[in-house]
Amino acid sequence: MRLFDRLLLSDLVVPFLIGVCTFAVILLGDIARQIGSTILNARTPPLLVAQYLWLRSPGAFVWSMPVGTLVAISLAMARATREGEITAIRAAGVSLLRICRPMILAGALATIAAFALNEWVVPDANDAAVRVIERIRMTQPVLREEHNQFFRDREGRIFYVRHLNADTNFLENIVIWSFGADGRLQDITQARYADLQANVWWLHEGLSQSFDRWNRPGAPRLFDTRKIELSAALQNYYAEKRSAFEMSARELRDRVDVLEAGGQDAHTLQVELQFKYSIPAACLVFALIGAPLAFRYARWGAFGGILIAILIIFLYNGVRSWTLAFGLAGTLHPVVAGWLQNVLFAAVGLVMLRRAEY
Repeated sequence: MRLFDRLLLSDLVVPFLIGVCTFAVILLGDIARQIGSTILNARTPPLLVAQYLWLRSPGAFVWSMPVGTLVAISLAMARATREGEITAIRAAGVSLLRICRPMILAGALATIAAFALNEWVVPDANDAAVRVIERIRMTQPVLREEHNQFFRDREGRIFYVRHLNADTNFLENIVIWSFGADGRLQDITQARYADLQANVWWLHEGLSQSFDRWNRPGAPRLFDTRKIELSAALQNYYAEKRSAFEMSARELRDRVDVLEAGGQDAHTLQVELQFKYSIPAACLVFALIGAPLAFRYARWGAFGGILIAILIIFLYNGVRSWTLAFGLAGTLHPVVAGWLQNVLFAAVGLVMLRRAEY
């Protein structure tokens, strides 16, 4: 069995890499289409675009690993069954669950690798991608018109702006909350507007109020004009305007904290955050359901393995789309919306494995 385990695992490598790379290229192509229709112009250097897509590739690989796992397991199981290896081993009294153990182990390892990639590689890559996209945006207006926006800078300050005026580069009705290292509120600053002068942001017609360690407010201090470090916060704000697919789990968690600290509804991002974890876990789920299906339809050959993989992917994506829709609508709890499709498909796989024993 150890020899057979090694044979099955070796059969998984090439189709896994092909599946991952193929799907990642498709995802990166969609990302290129999105940025091409929103911010790119004729003056954008192609090297910057290529660098941006390269930095986005770790995130695309995370979403592609379940597909690669399913394709690899479907093809390997179909080949071993078609060539009589599975039949011979089962005739010796070995259960199908034991035969599938290396594939399930491979799915678990792929899940761990996807989680690790998502937590430790994707955030740094996304940070670098944000810097590249900001270089691309240099030809764009400083502001884009928005209303009632919350965002946070790297120092932990939370900003509220009622209106970002793209025509005049004005921020209208600003509130800034500053916090200490212990998370305690230290200062609140309000201003009627802020403008950009020689690449420096200035607050106008405002007041600030400090709080002691017992959260008791001090006397308000009025000011006519005050310089403020705002450029980095705006860059982070525009980075946070990316889609949930473009953000890492760490960024989504941070964004949820910002919205909740500002009293805003973060339900939508909480749903997206759960999918950040459930998608890598789909590697294990696909291993559980792909192996028994490939065993059952092995007579179809390699074509059958590919067909099974495509069928499962379409069904899984269909259920995922429905749970995502219900989750975003508030009908399902974020955890249920993010994990329901994994639970359903894993249960089906376990039932099929058990029935194949009889």
